[in-house]
This record gives sequence, structure tokens and C-alpha cells, in this order.
Amino acid sequence: MAVLVGVFVMYPIVDTVGISLTDYNGLQPGNYVGLRNYGALLDDPTFATAIVNSAVIAAAVTVALTCIPLPLAYWIHRRIPFRRFFRAALYLPVVVPIIVSSVAWKVILDDHGILNYLLQWSGVRDTPVGWLTDPAWAKWSVIVVIVWRSLGVYLLIYLAYILTVPDELFEAAAVDGASGVRTFFSVVVPLMRPAILLCTIVSLANSLKAFDEVYVLTSGGPLNASKNVAYLIWETAFENLEFGAASAMAVVLLLAVAVVVGAVLLLARRRSV
Repeated sequence: MAVLVGVFVMYPIVDTVGISLTDYNGLQPGNYVGLRNYGALLDDPTFATAIVNSAVIAAAVTVALTCIPLPLAYWIHRRIPFRRFFRAALYLPVVVPIIVSSVAWKVILDDHGILNYLLQWSGVRDTPVGWLTDPAWAKWSVIVVIVWRSLGVYLLIYLAYILTVPDELFEAAAVDGASGVRTFFSVVVPLMRPAILLCTIVSLANSLKAFDEVYVLTSGGPLNASKNVAYLIWETAFENLEFGAASAMAVVLLLAVAVVVGAVLLLARRRSV
């Protein structure tokens, strides 16, 4: 295990840090430039915009994927009719390849796509909405697609954990006359805190490095409105051939993920004391 961690985790990190200290362009050996790539990030307005976009996407996705699947899991756990169908339907987006689902959403959200056609046909809108071409909507469209694709994973986490809650607690709540909503907030939520913490950390880490949806849906546009750090790293490395600068961004992103996740764990630990 230590060997695997060293080869597939530690070595890539160390190698990325090393490249970030050079002007390597992927074609010729890089020259050592020290911290110049990191200093350049401080004066790069595109990087600043990407950081803000990453923070907004991470916050929205984390809140959605932590909060929405929990009541859905409780709803399915209550042995509703066709619960197997709902469980499979909600998990289906997870097994669909990311590129395929993103392309399908791009067709749906296009200026002349299915969603705009339905809105105009029903009289809700007179003109198309620029879901992917309007800076006010592009980032939120990406967020919706990320949440839709990942919802099933967190639903299964909650479903697996809710099965560990003793049935006697639900029966006692029913005897006391508690409604389903009251049982959810008084019984389910307090006992599901470990699962909530797990979903928060996983969704936060994954959303900070979201790439596929941004790449397929908007390519970071329009006007950098949806360009996050992960996409900017790819663009800098493989379009501009600035691997040193891209590696510096990757190191910053890694540190940001480590700090944010560590802060969440520390906060959760203090609240549990």
C-alpha cells in the first residue's frame, strides 16, 4: 500500500511541484525560475476570476449535494411505492459517461435547444434564455449539471447509513404522534451527522476540481464566467503549453482543497466535543 501511495500519489505531487518551479513548455527542458510562476498568479486577473468561480461552484454544489439527497433518502427509506424505480432513476446519471451526459445537457440548454423551445412554446418566455451563452446563467447551468450527475452517489451514501438507524426509533416517533417531517429533523438528521460530514467533504473536494462539465458545456465562457481553476489549468497547459504555470495553479488548487477540507474536519470535530 505504501508503494502504491508513493507511486500514484506522492510522486505526481512532488513532480508537479518541481515543474511549477520551471518554465517547462512540454517541448524543451524547462529552466529553473523559482517562484516566478507563483508570483505571476498574483497579478493574473483570469486566475483571480477562476478562483471566485471555483469557490461559487464548490459552495453551491456542496450545499446541494449535502442537503438534497438526505430527504430523498428518507423518503425512499419509508417504503414508498416504486421505491426501487426511484432509486434506480436517481442513480442512473452516475453510470452515464460524463461526456455523454454533458453533451446531452448542452443540446438541452442550447439557445435553440429543447428547454428554450418548451419555455417559448408554453408562453413562459418570449425570447430564448442564454443558459450557456449568458454570463449570468452559464455558471449556474454548470452547477445544475454537476448536481444532477452526482446526486445518486450521495443518495446511496445516505441510504446506506439510514439503514443503520434502529427501526425502534421510527416506531417510537410514530407512537408519540410525530409527523414525517418532525421525525426527519428530530431523529434522522441528528443520527446522520457522520454521513452528512462525509458527503460534505467528498462533494467539496470533487466540486473544487470539476472539469468535464465546464469543458463540454461552456469551455469556461462566456467571458470567463464559468472558468474555474481546474479548466484554467488544462487551458494553460495544453492550449498555451505553459506547463510550469499550470503546475503552479495545480499546487495552489491542491493546497486550497487540503485547507478547506481540513477546516471542515476541524469544525466538525470541535462541534462533536
